[in-house]
Amino acid sequence: MQNYIKHYLNSLAIDYINEDRNLALIERLQAAHLARYSFSSVNALQAKSLSLDDDKVFSRLINLQEGGYCFEHNKIFFLALVALGFDVEILIARVMLNGREENPRSHRLTKLTLEGKHYLLDVGFGVSTPVIALPIDQSSRVSEGVNLYEISRRDRLIDVRQVLPNTQHLYRVELAQFYESDCEIAHFYSHHHPDAAFVNNLVVSRIEKGERWLIRNNLLHYWHETSAVHTQQVIQSREQLHTLLTDTFLLNVGKATSAWLMERYVLAA
Repeated sequence: MQNYIKHYLNSLAIDYINEDRNLALIERLQAAHLARYSFSSVNALQAKSLSLDDDKVFSRLINLQEGGYCFEHNKIFFLALVALGFDVEILIARVMLNGREENPRSHRLTKLTLEGKHYLLDVGFGVSTPVIALPIDQSSRVSEGVNLYEISRRDRLIDVRQVLPNTQHLYRVELAQFYESDCEIAHFYSHHHPDAAFVNNLVVSRIEKGERWLIRNNLLHYWHETSAVHTQQVIQSREQLHTLLTDTFLLNVGKATSAWLMERYVLAA
């Protein structure tokens, strides 16, 4: 096992060495990842070249804690599962939040095969990420806390919808063979194309124990799933933004970067 993978797994504070290699371990790792490492478009907004080389993506997200999005988060989780001996494959889905059938494949996630059954795993869909392994062998509904997900299976085509507490079509994935080279192409579009969402919007999110936080441009959203509380507030200052990014979202962001984000994306929203 590579040292950067060991460092990542140790940072999740789960005894992966002595744990059985089962679905419960995977879901604990999934939840720990989402609580520790935030989804973030901050690097993409700065027009940085974001290499997906294994050591570089671990350095950026885990060592430097700069945050990232699906092609980074789900690659890290994928490589960790491989190192732990799990049978996993790359999948690339069409994001369906806007309901457009022609959306390109722009979201990386992972297919798990375990004890003859198959699941979708995700740690990189922002504030709407399912914190659970989703069974995909047949159409079904599966719950995690107050969240209810509907999986629709038609031959090799799978649609994932959230039914409760909100209704949204998350993504559509075809069970085909994908490679890291496919991820490179979609990743390049997602952080370089002038029309890509993460090149044009400040998006930061974190999920921990039924609490979900989201910054989208000038708004901070907070959800507490058990109590059904949802609050929303306008971000008022660069100091507030910097505190949120560092304390709430656990990102390593300098004050100068926070000030630039405030001027360019928060105040302009």
